[in-house]
Amino acid sequence: MSYNKNKRKQPQKEQKYPLGLLLPIIAFLAIIPLITMMHQYNTNLGQFEWYTTYTDFTDFFLYFKMVWIIIACVYVLFCMAYLFFSAEKDPIWIKSLIPMAVYCGLALLSAIASKYSGFSFSGIFEQFESVWVLVGYGLMVYYSFFIMQNESALKRTMNWFMIGIAIMAFLGLSQVFRHDFFQTGFGQSLIKPSTYTEELVFNFEPGRPYMTLYNPNYVGFYVALTVPVLLTLLFAVKKIWQRIASALLIIAMLLILFGSQSRAGIVALVVSLFVMLLCMRKVFIKNWKIGVGGIILVVAAFLFINNMNDNVLINRLQGMFTSEAEYYPLKDIQTNDNDVTVVYQSAERNTAENGKVTKDDTLVIKMLQNSDGADYFELKDGNKKDVPFALTEDGVTYSISDPRFPFTFCVSRDDSFQGFLLTIDGYQWAFSNLMNTEGQKGYYCRGGNNAMMKLAKITESIPYLDKHYKLANMRGYIWDRTIPLLKKYFFLGSGPDTFIIAFPNNDLVGMYNSGHTNELITKPHCMYLQVGVQTGVPSLIALLVFFGWYLIDSLRIYWRCHYSEYMTYLGVGIFAAVIGYLILSLTNDSCVALSPIFYTLIGIGLGINHKIRKDMEFVFIKKTTPDEKTETATKSSTTTTKTSTAKEKNENNNNSKNNKKKKKK
Repeated sequence: MSYNKNKRKQPQKEQKYPLGLLLPIIAFLAIIPLITMMHQYNTNLGQFEWYTTYTDFTDFFLYFKMVWIIIACVYVLFCMAYLFFSAEKDPIWIKSLIPMAVYCGLALLSAIASKYSGFSFSGIFEQFESVWVLVGYGLMVYYSFFIMQNESALKRTMNWFMIGIAIMAFLGLSQVFRHDFFQTGFGQSLIKPSTYTEELVFNFEPGRPYMTLYNPNYVGFYVALTVPVLLTLLFAVKKIWQRIASALLIIAMLLILFGSQSRAGIVALVVSLFVMLLCMRKVFIKNWKIGVGGIILVVAAFLFINNMNDNVLINRLQGMFTSEAEYYPLKDIQTNDNDVTVVYQSAERNTAENGKVTKDDTLVIKMLQNSDGADYFELKDGNKKDVPFALTEDGVTYSISDPRFPFTFCVSRDDSFQGFLLTIDGYQWAFSNLMNTEGQKGYYCRGGNNAMMKLAKITESIPYLDKHYKLANMRGYIWDRTIPLLKKYFFLGSGPDTFIIAFPNNDLVGMYNSGHTNELITKPHCMYLQVGVQTGVPSLIALLVFFGWYLIDSLRIYWRCHYSEYMTYLGVGIFAAVIGYLILSLTNDSCVALSPIFYTLIGIGLGINHKIRKDMEFVFIKKTTPDEKTETATKSSTTTTKTSTAKEKNENNNNSKNNKKKKKK
């Protein structure tokens, strides 16, 4: 008898959630971000004149991530079919998922309607975030929401997530301390085929980590997504080794963040942790020693990395909040059918003309050939007056005598280029009307990697950004050219993964003034602008509603939550991680290296919130059952006899008589 009682008192061992159903979630969180493999391909961008003639490219960090995201999403469909039809689970749907469904639907419509739908469905150079990937994000949000309302599933998934973070930490620390794992023979053998014998060299600064995320700027994203979750696991888990592992991973992630020099990452992490501190204020006050120790460790890690990199962190953070107005004398260059037009106004002339550009600031250049085939030039200003120039001592270069145009120019005739070179403020521009192929007419300008193009005519811009091209580490120019595109591609966008095509990559003057010379702008460095241009403003609104709904709901839950269970701790950690990601998205783009983690976490967060709300409703219903209502009513009536009315007294007397009869029986 006593044995059976003791047996019943023993806690039952928690059953593990089936790993097969968790595999796609684990893949999104821990496996896909690690995938790094060589992929050689043709960009298919040779059809655009602003793109180089070299169309063969090699990718390591993005293409195979896209492939495995799609594979994982197909597996999700099989899992959902099993759950709904074989296991007979009822689908769960909440209103906050509607905006995500709308976004996915609009993204698919955008891909179908796009002029460049081939890129939208297959992925593009340096992005590989096709429409299938975007729809896959939405599918993973729902699947994570559906599965992650079970504590056993959460715990098992988080263990795998920590393993993925640990591998990332190893790679990041090897790069911080300048012993990059991918520069070792074994590391390179993992990411390139055995038939490729050449040594791989990545063009990243020594000591600046990139892990497997394609760009050091994305390291801030990864840290912002992982550190809040790791911090809450310190309180949620019970085993000492799990707490030690979480603490060590937090320290490693902070070292990697500071090593990446991601200013936005540091700011986003500080804000997200501050929000989490406010929500968990009672927990941190109770465990103040842990909080103080954590702050000391963060400061120590910051100072260590800052000192290791010659005060670079403090300098970059100071520069983040300073942006002085800039002036660019070179206003415009146009490659016309019969001439090249240059608009140039020095700072002195700008002051004299009260900031207005006139015809006197325009130079028109023609390169012609006489009957003998000799080259000669005609130069006039905007008023069609001749502009004098003379041959310099070298016998090759011409110098313009007019002080309005302090330029030099010369003829260039060789196997690679036929035209003339114009030097403005020390920078050389190459123009030609002699190299035209079939269908081309007039003058063209040579850009990066010898691409010959007609220069863009910019008609719309943002006045403030026009004078702050270098704002946010030279993002001001990109935003200045991107924001007007929202009107052009308002309804359905240019198509998923087609930003590089929508952006005026033939705006060589703007790129020169902003410091992007010989670059291709492949992304807007702002996720919200990226979504608005590629899939349309309505899809952006739907996505913002989805994010805002989740944030408001989470704040309501975790502000007044009593943190005593695993789910509540993990829920607030994910809430903070989402805040950090959304802040970073102001200056960075969506990427297949990190977005799978983000959308999976927000899906898990939705599932946790839904479970907490259901539990709260259950407790409320339990507290208001009929028996408890009568019990609380009799208690309140006995304590307030002095102020009760005559009617209440009669009701109390009747209740007491009935109780006496029940006792006699």
